[in-house]
Amino acid sequence: MEIHFENIKDIIIQNLNSSKFNVFASVAWIGENFIIQELTNCLKRGIQVELIVNDDERFKNYKHKFEKFLENGGKLFLYDTSSTLMHNKFCVIDLCTTITGSFNWTYGATFHRENVIVEKNNIEMAHPFALEFNNLKRNSTLFSNQKSGNVELAHKVKVTNYTIGSDTTRNGMILELTEGSRKGYLSLTTNFVPDPSIIPNEVQGFWKSKLEVETYGDLEIDEFEYYEFICLDPDLMKYL
Repeated sequence: MEIHFENIKDIIIQNLNSSKFNVFASVAWIGENFIIQELTNCLKRGIQVELIVNDDERFKNYKHKFEKFLENGGKLFLYDTSSTLMHNKFCVIDLCTTITGSFNWTYGATFHRENVIVEKNNIEMAHPFALEFNNLKRNSTLFSNQKSGNVELAHKVKVTNYTIGSDTTRNGMILELTEGSRKGYLSLTTNFVPDPSIIPNEVQGFWKSKLEVETYGDLEIDEFEYYEFICLDPDLMKYL
C-alpha cells in the first residue's frame, strides 16, 4: 500500500497512464486539466473510462473541459444531488488497483493539504469499490456517450444451469456460468423462495482466478476449467 501527501495529481496521472483495461472513477468534482487530459489519453489507447461526478453548479463550470473526453467515447455520469451529496474520491483501475483519499480531482485541490492511498494488485480491495461505483450509477444520469467500442473487462456471461434451495434457515440459488472452456458458480442468498422466472439468462461480471479442482465429476472427460466469477450485475448484487 502506498500513502501519499504530496504530488498527488502526478500520482493519479501515473496510475491512470498504467491502465490496461478500464478506469472507473467516482469523484465529487473533476476539473483538473491534466487529469482530464490523461483520462482522454486512456480512451485513445482503447481503455474503457467511466466517471461519476455531482450534478451541481460546479459541474456546470467544468463541463466544457470534458468535450474531448466525450468525443473519444468516455462515459460521464451525473449523480443526482437533489437528496444527497456524493462526496467520494475513489478510482478503480483494471478492477485491481484502487486510489482513494481526500483529494478532489480539481485545480484548487492541488494547493490543499490532501492525501491518497494507492493499493495495487489487490482485487479484494478493488471489488467493493467497483460494486459501489455500480450502485452510484443507478442514481446517476449519463451525460453523453458519443462513441462506443472500448474494451471492457467486465462483460455478460451465459447462465447454463441453476439450482434453487430453500430450508428453514436460508433461501437462495446457485447459478452455473459457462463461457467457452471456463465454468464457474455464483451463489446468491434471498429472503424469499426464488422462482425460476427470476433466473437471468446472462450475468454481468468477470472471471477472477482459476480454481484448483481436485475432484469434480470425472476429471478425465471434464473439458472445463473452473474459475471464480465476480458479479457486477446491479440486479443481483443485493443477493451476494
